[in-house]
Amino acid sequence: MRPFVLIDDVHLVSTLEGGDAFFDDIRDIFGRSTVPFVLSGQRRSLYARTSFETMSLDTFSFQEAGTFAERLSAKAGVEINDQTRDLIAVQLGGNATHIASLFASAAANGSGLNSFEQVEQIFTGEIFGGRIGRYLDDVFDECIPDAAQQAKALWLLTETVAARSGHVPISYWKRHSGLSSTELDRTLDALHSREIVNVGSGSVEIDTASIVLCDYIAARKRLEIEDEPRALAVGEVLADNLKRAPQLMSRHYRRNSAIGLRSLLMAFDGRRISSALLDYSRFKAEFKGADDERILRSLKEDNTIVNLPQLVYTANTAAFYPKLNEQCEPERSAVGLGFRDTAGKEETAWIAVQIDSKLEATRDLVEFWCDRLEMAAMNSNFADYKMWLIAPEGFDADAIAVLDERSAFGSSRKQVELLAELINVEITEESAISADEYEIVVPMGEDTEMIAAHTIEEIAKRHNFPSKAINQIKTALVEACINATEHSLSPDRKIHQKFSVADDKITITVTNRGVRLADKELNTNAPDAARRGWGLKLMKGLMDDVAVKKTDDGTQIVMVKYLQKAAAVQTA
Repeated sequence: MRPFVLIDDVHLVSTLEGGDAFFDDIRDIFGRSTVPFVLSGQRRSLYARTSFETMSLDTFSFQEAGTFAERLSAKAGVEINDQTRDLIAVQLGGNATHIASLFASAAANGSGLNSFEQVEQIFTGEIFGGRIGRYLDDVFDECIPDAAQQAKALWLLTETVAARSGHVPISYWKRHSGLSSTELDRTLDALHSREIVNVGSGSVEIDTASIVLCDYIAARKRLEIEDEPRALAVGEVLADNLKRAPQLMSRHYRRNSAIGLRSLLMAFDGRRISSALLDYSRFKAEFKGADDERILRSLKEDNTIVNLPQLVYTANTAAFYPKLNEQCEPERSAVGLGFRDTAGKEETAWIAVQIDSKLEATRDLVEFWCDRLEMAAMNSNFADYKMWLIAPEGFDADAIAVLDERSAFGSSRKQVELLAELINVEITEESAISADEYEIVVPMGEDTEMIAAHTIEEIAKRHNFPSKAINQIKTALVEACINATEHSLSPDRKIHQKFSVADDKITITVTNRGVRLADKELNTNAPDAARRGWGLKLMKGLMDDVAVKKTDDGTQIVMVKYLQKAAAVQTA
């Protein structure tokens, strides 16, 4: 047998007498060994201490956290829905330990997590002494064992969170901590290693986007510094969390819809492009209603050219002008610094912002944003700069006049997508959903399956499925609905349907509560056994893939039809 060695918590050697020498011995021994091994520990403690290949275990992405929550839901028997799954993923920051703690507490309490209220009740309990709270208690006890010093550090952490930018000078900590320089350095090093704070450039910073950490600090402040009654603190925090939940999700969804402005600006690279990509009035006049292929061909042949700058650095505009955070999410505005061209002689800055408008943006809206971007430029002392406004549906005539007056560019979302394609850059956020998804719920009985059939027909037509394939999809869906109606004994008499359309396929998911179809099929003597078997056989004959899955309290049928196969059948 081949041995494999894993040494965990290697960062703890720093707490041992002679620990640094011990770590050097471990590193040297395994550096000469042929035995496969892993040294595991806190990333900041191990940073640059070895020449070994490093694998960083980061928090889950939004999608990964959602998948993890779904698996924990099935394993723990804790009900969730799509909305609460997303809330859990966002509010707990993709931290696997915290997500697992939430589900463990819900299971222990016999509670579901299928409403924002239930999630926030369990979450608030977790912060006030639950598994998450006890975990963070242990972290603070490890970093600052002395109770008096921990109380001072806790007060300073609350001040740091309250600071407008989430960071304060180290000198502020020195003045108010009451610790010697050695004690303060040790405290900050420990908090930095455990990623409670970031220490650097003469300041102490807390990631104010870490909801769990900030809520934990706020809870301890109320109980230990302000000495509030526990019941009052828990009740008020729970009420605040319930109000915050929809706002939190709204911000998340808006952020996911943001164009990746920083990536887009960095890809400019001094290229020459058609002015129609930055001039909405021209784009509207010449290309409105045309298909993308023709537009791209015309843009490549266009002789009216704009020289994009050579940008070498980008950041969110709020990093230069924090007041902009009051007007939009950081991801929706960016600054690029560089040069007018590849010669690198004339410095310039581009300030871009993605604004919201259901119709073409109006004069008032454009004036508002031009004023804000000009303030950002003045605050940053940009001598030469260009403003670029991006609105979903472009700009009306009065707004275009304002853009001309301010020497600003204005583009629609479509122009930006075409620009990104031309310069070969991905503009959407990583967590954006690639497929189009539709969901409907229909009552069982009274031919309501025809509503579902009509809906899927319209969706399939929109995505260019051939007529023969559409009829097959409709028939299979009707059969799935009939199966759910006839055999489930559903308590709520509802059929949940999700249609997900990607570039190459359409996936239909039909779910119902009640007696599970897979369980009923065990009774082969049932009067309807033949009919049911024929129904499943029909679905499998009409679709490319069909799977019948058991859910906690019902049945889910997943059917897939591939566009390429459907087109081939139509041609034949």
